This record gives sequence, structure tokens and C-alpha cells, in this order.
Amino acid sequence: MHWTVRPFRDDDFSGVWAMERGAIEKGYPSAVVVRQAAELHPETFLVAADTVGPAGYVIAALASDPSVGWVLRLRVREDCRRSGCGRALLGAALERLRASGVARVRLTVAPGNVPALSLYREMGFTEECRLPDYFGPGEDRLLLTCPTP
Repeated sequence: MHWTVRPFRDDDFSGVWAMERGAIEKGYPSAVVVRQAAELHPETFLVAADTVGPAGYVIAALASDPSVGWVLRLRVREDCRRSGCGRALLGAALERLRASGVARVRLTVAPGNVPALSLYREMGFTEECRLPDYFGPGEDRLLLTCPTP
């Protein structure tokens, strides 16, 4: 598979929104996230585009502490998983955060998301702590951190 990692463009919206909402039928909240992320994080909202459209995307952001960055979202289209797309997107986001002066990047992930955990660990992330009920009852997350490359 071949894709190009580049900043999000307005014509990426429908493909990114489709990945964002997944199986959720009421996609309005995710549409808001996509549109606002494009406005708030234009340098770190990246898309891996192929001939079909967005194969995946990552949204990263600077924290209130300018030495810290966050990976807010990383999604890859189902037919593009295990192809290196997520690794390319995450690597590009880490590089852009580093270029902005970030020394450490954080993210949260569901403890049972084995493919994502594997990718994050391969990219140098380590577990900082477990966050019980982070998104509500039974919605635990792992907080991972990584020094920027």
C-alpha cells in the first residue's frame, strides 16, 4: 500500500469522519471533533492519503505545558491496518511535536487494545499509570508516555 502523510484538508472530512464515528450512528459529536481539530491543530492533524482517500489520521496537540504534547486520536481505515500506516502517522506526529519544542508525548489507550499497545510500545511509549473509569464506569485507560525522538 502507498499513501502520503500530509496535513488534513477540508476534502478529507468525509473519510476522516467515517473512521471517527465507526459504528456509531449519531456521528455529530465526532464531526465536531474533526472540524474543530482542523482549526485548532492544523500542523498536527495529519492524514495518510491513498487513492481511495484518507487511509488513516492522527490528531496531536500541545499541552498547556509547552514541553508536553498529546496524541489525541490515531485511527487507520480497516483495510489499511497492519500496513505501517499507523506507524507512519504516529512518527510524523511525533516529529512535528518535537519540532515544536515538545520533550515528552502522552496518550491514553484502552488496556485491551492490543494492536494499539503493540504499536505504541514499538514506538517507544511506556506505561505511566492506569486511569480507572477515565471515560466513565468500566472505561479504564492506560496513560502512556514517550520522549520525543
